[in-house]
Amino acid sequence: MFDDLQLPIEFTAAGDTPEEQKTNLKIVKPSPGFEPASELVVEIILKDANVTVMDFSAQKVVTRFQIDGMWHAGAPMERETGDYILATLKQLAGLDYRERRQRQEGQFSTLYRKQKQKFKVVSQGIQTGERVAIYLDYKRPPLDKALDLGMRERMLDQLRPILNDQNTGMVLVSGLPGEGYTTAWRGVLDACDRLTRDYFVMEEKGKLEPEVINIYPVEFDPSQGETAMTPIPQLLLKEPDVLAFTDLTGGELINDIIDLSNNKKIPIFTRIPGKHCVDALLRVLLLKPDVKKFAESLTCVLSMRLIRLLCNNCRIPYQPHPTLLQKLGLPGGRIAELYKPMVYQPGMVDENDIEIEPCSECAGIGYRGRTGLFEMLTINDDLRRAIVKTPQANKISALAKHQGHISLQMEGIVMVAAGRTSVEELQRVLKS
Repeated sequence: MFDDLQLPIEFTAAGDTPEEQKTNLKIVKPSPGFEPASELVVEIILKDANVTVMDFSAQKVVTRFQIDGMWHAGAPMERETGDYILATLKQLAGLDYRERRQRQEGQFSTLYRKQKQKFKVVSQGIQTGERVAIYLDYKRPPLDKALDLGMRERMLDQLRPILNDQNTGMVLVSGLPGEGYTTAWRGVLDACDRLTRDYFVMEEKGKLEPEVINIYPVEFDPSQGETAMTPIPQLLLKEPDVLAFTDLTGGELINDIIDLSNNKKIPIFTRIPGKHCVDALLRVLLLKPDVKKFAESLTCVLSMRLIRLLCNNCRIPYQPHPTLLQKLGLPGGRIAELYKPMVYQPGMVDENDIEIEPCSECAGIGYRGRTGLFEMLTINDDLRRAIVKTPQANKISALAKHQGHISLQMEGIVMVAAGRTSVEELQRVLKS
């Protein structure tokens, strides 16, 4: 499928010593599974698939690749070929290739295109056969900068004063777990002025978030009867400027941290899962805090979703129908074209009836990478009254829109108009 599959790839097999690593590699190189296993590993790298799953049944092997949060089917594979590949991968990862029922886990690494990759292989017997998961890890540093995450500079300029100039109040951050929930939190913390203010974040023992420079974690242990408020009396002796709470566990905690903010004149940052700003806000209300207290304390809600970017190498321009532009709220006279993905299918031919190869940049998927789609809702007195009196999504959203709030959908439409993503991808993200 890919010409690049023939490019050389170097393996470093599992082993406690260089001699063991060389022995494991020497064992698999002559095997009939080494070449197809090498091709699969290169395909994983080219597709940038962070997880690849192989499901073994009696007759066949079904392969799926998780790429930018979406699952894509691999080419059909006969059981015999799959067995050879699996035996090779297990040997490379230091596993027993004969064991097909018990859970096994191992690692190997590669060098491809002058870049190092690390793979983890996990195998487990299941009712229908065996399931193998292959995890690709480039050891990329976590993204921290809000601009790198995709936040528009104008929004960041509006957010920074809220983060850095307040003496009380609550900033609420939201996202979907596994879809940027932690990343959005890190982006907000990084946007803070951590050189002139001291930030402390309450984190449950065993659930520590990746470190953000100059944000000081404070652990509490629920197994010892501790809560997020347990370290506060001792922490107040250090005169913190800002306190952050990674989890809202109930209305009582929310009331406690609001009282803390008001009494000690300390701003509070916290987060909750949510699809968008209004959804996050209403999820807090489901925890049954004192609604009036919460509404008076809340100053800003920031939400992030992840959206796939069109591959710049193969995206297809098209002239949108005026009805589509009208639905999107885009001016017809100013938008000459939008873009859609070029999704590769085996057997595709061009106008000269020559078979088309998949795009070398996106491996024929049509998208390459993801970025953050951000929404920021600044809370004013009208919205506070609505939260208390009519806490309904449609009414709060309508009021916010009337006041000029730019919704997640509107932010996405800007990306569509700029050719960075497609209408279909925006619809998928907003529906999920």
